[in-house]
Amino acid sequence: MNKFFWNSVKEYRVKILLYTVLQFLRQGLGLLPPCFYLLFLDEIMTARKLELLGVVMGLYVAAFLARTVVSVFSKRIYNSIFPSMREAWKRRVFQKYGSLDIGTLQGYTAGELKARLHKDTENAVLFCERKLDFWTGVLNICITAMILLRLNWILAAVSFLLLPLSFLVTRRIKDRSSLEYGKLRQIQGEYNDFMIHNMYFWKEIKANNLGESRRREFGRLWEDMGNAFLKAHMCWFMNRTFLAFKDVFLTKMGLYLLGGILAIHNMATVPVLLSFIEYYGDFANRLLEAADNVMMRGDLEESVRRVQEIMGLPQPERGEAPGRFERLELRGITFSYEDAEILRDFSMVVRRGESIAIVGESGCGKSTLIKLMAGILTPAGGEILWNGCSMDVLERGWLYGKVGFLMQETSLFNLTIRENLLFGRSDADEDEMEEACSRANILQFIEGLPQGFETVIGENGIRLSGGQRQRLLIARLLLKDPEIIIFDEATSALDYQNESSILELLLEQIEGKTFIMVTHRETSISKCSRVLRL
Repeated sequence: MNKFFWNSVKEYRVKILLYTVLQFLRQGLGLLPPCFYLLFLDEIMTARKLELLGVVMGLYVAAFLARTVVSVFSKRIYNSIFPSMREAWKRRVFQKYGSLDIGTLQGYTAGELKARLHKDTENAVLFCERKLDFWTGVLNICITAMILLRLNWILAAVSFLLLPLSFLVTRRIKDRSSLEYGKLRQIQGEYNDFMIHNMYFWKEIKANNLGESRRREFGRLWEDMGNAFLKAHMCWFMNRTFLAFKDVFLTKMGLYLLGGILAIHNMATVPVLLSFIEYYGDFANRLLEAADNVMMRGDLEESVRRVQEIMGLPQPERGEAPGRFERLELRGITFSYEDAEILRDFSMVVRRGESIAIVGESGCGKSTLIKLMAGILTPAGGEILWNGCSMDVLERGWLYGKVGFLMQETSLFNLTIRENLLFGRSDADEDEMEEACSRANILQFIEGLPQGFETVIGENGIRLSGGQRQRLLIARLLLKDPEIIIFDEATSALDYQNESSILELLLEQIEGKTFIMVTHRETSISKCSRVLRL
């Protein structure tokens, strides 16, 4: 864990050092107001030294302003460290995914990979943040403890007696909490994998009448996840309730009672008692924060371990980029979904310049075949070769640079039209974007919008119609200008006239390139030079 911690923070070490110093300073300034409060009670209220009133009030205000200024600077430094660290770790994990072979990735569920990319990277950065906060908090607790002892050792001793009990109970709850959060994480991974898997295979599920069994499985996972969530958060609630009851009620009420007895017997003064309670309030809050830190450490450390595991996976050796696309070959491909065999001993060859329509009944494996070509799925048997290079060792950067895939599940983002288009090619200029949109028959629509290319289209293009979304996706693909274009029902939301005009224009302008399309429309089939029926 320490190795991960230092590797994570070394590029931010100067800012982290400054942030730590500011945190120490902020907490130190927080210890001054109770001191001024005691001075006010002793010297002004009791000793009647009214001439000190302005000095004490000025010091109090100065300490408050200084702490405010330090807090602002501390927050600014924080915002320059941890958000960028979080983004950097997500990017590193995502890049690691891209460098691994499919066989390694298939050792993890889709939900598991998603959790490691998002939740675990965020928790790993939070681990670094909490570790810094823990040690600054511990120093503050030690200083406050010395102040409490200096004010009245009897009151301090009594307040400290409950600390071992508090930490023993907290540790017991923490162990149970780690166990329950581990179960919750496992079930969430199964649930995420279930949802992603069913979105990819909805056609196969429908074709093989598996809908009812999928609904039952969904109900089971949802119930298990709800129970695990309740148990995990009950542990957190139990810890907070115990600490609040002990520190806020039992201890404070006991201190007031004991302090009153000591004051009656001239072993303490009322100003010292009141100041002691002020310091003890901060002391108890720091202990609550430290306890929360300890409670969360098990879950955070597990996330760190999971990120380390992914980053430590060996990268496979990739072959050299195979140059210009010439040939795609599928040899004896077999693929099954649960107990339903989708493809069996399937073979085909695609050569440069061909236009191929893949047709067949729903659930026969058309979309599955495209996902196998893209490397989203791996076959149970057989081999996929691009330019004679096996998919297992193929340089994925070459594949996704040369081939433009337009899947049914392809997404648009809650960004402007321009930003969505630039995902196709980040260095495209205005003229190139307009040309791609014109070829996809959507330029006139975009120019008719009040904000044109700067129009925000919502998550997955929700502000557009189905046909407009598909035309925009086609424009993004054309902007990329790949050597081979693969459509999976990419024009299904277009009317026959629009589909026909787009396909005719597309096939005219991609002479010498390769085009593969999954479709069920006869008008589309007639545009292609070869038809493959599954």
